[in-house]
Amino acid sequence: MNGNSPKGLFWLAVTILIWGAYMPVGKVVSQAIDPYWITGIRYLFSGLFLAVIVMAIEGPGALIPPRKDMFTLLLLGALGSAGFGLFSYLGVRLTRPEHAAAIAVLTPINVAIWRAFEARALPPRGVVLAALAVVGGAVLVVTRGNLAALTAGGSMVGNLLVLVSSLCWTFYTIKAQSMLGYSALRLTALTCLMGSPVGLALAAVMTALGYAHAPHFADFLPIWPQIVYLFIFVSAVSIITWNMAVRMVGAQTATLVSTFTPVIPFAWAAYGGRIFTLWEIVGVVVIMAAILAHNLNEQRKARAIAAREATA
Repeated sequence: MNGNSPKGLFWLAVTILIWGAYMPVGKVVSQAIDPYWITGIRYLFSGLFLAVIVMAIEGPGALIPPRKDMFTLLLLGALGSAGFGLFSYLGVRLTRPEHAAAIAVLTPINVAIWRAFEARALPPRGVVLAALAVVGGAVLVVTRGNLAALTAGGSMVGNLLVLVSSLCWTFYTIKAQSMLGYSALRLTALTCLMGSPVGLALAAVMTALGYAHAPHFADFLPIWPQIVYLFIFVSAVSIITWNMAVRMVGAQTATLVSTFTPVIPFAWAAYGGRIFTLWEIVGVVVIMAAILAHNLNEQRKARAIAAREATA
């Protein structure tokens, strides 16, 4: 921590509040606008909005990536925009936003498991235990303690779709780490711009097949505050505030505090009069504790490696 810590914690809190409301607001929007179309439209608008900011900060040339990176950027756009966005909207329409938020925080553990498989090794014991705890906690949250609910109703389908969106974001995160020389703002702008045509093309195909419905301008008017939130705050403002927070408090502190993002949808639902079962509360506490323990363990290992390298 340093003299910038109070400001950094403030921007970190702003970021978490923005992220935490994503699922509740996304549910409202996905029920009013077809998920296929809102995905493509959102990332096109967000990409253009971010492009203006990138040009102002990094210059117009930042929007012209090297040819060798084009395929990777297109893949990232498909995973991060069309994949993550679409499946999260499809999923949250069928399940509770707070349940979806509890499932969506799996990314750190998914990344650790994938890294182990890449190394052709079994995941570390700590990762396995954290993964089992998260799965157990998610089951408690989703079923509210009634395991029979796993096979009943459409909410399970919604939860599985949210899990798919989490996997898309996992692979986006892994692949994005290989894109050296790109600021987070520039990379997000480029992947949004490249992912939106994929989403719009998919929406057009699904509409032609009768599985999606193109929206009319009037459909956006009743939910314009939610649209502004998704298009501007989630896709642009949160990236800026997150990067500011990381610079001021460090990536380790920012990652640890972001563990508590799922609390926001639960608080949102409680404010709306929702009564939670004891099992739901226990489940979300288990999830956050497991991810917090995993993040702390990863930071401990990173510090140990840095110490060995410093003394080598």
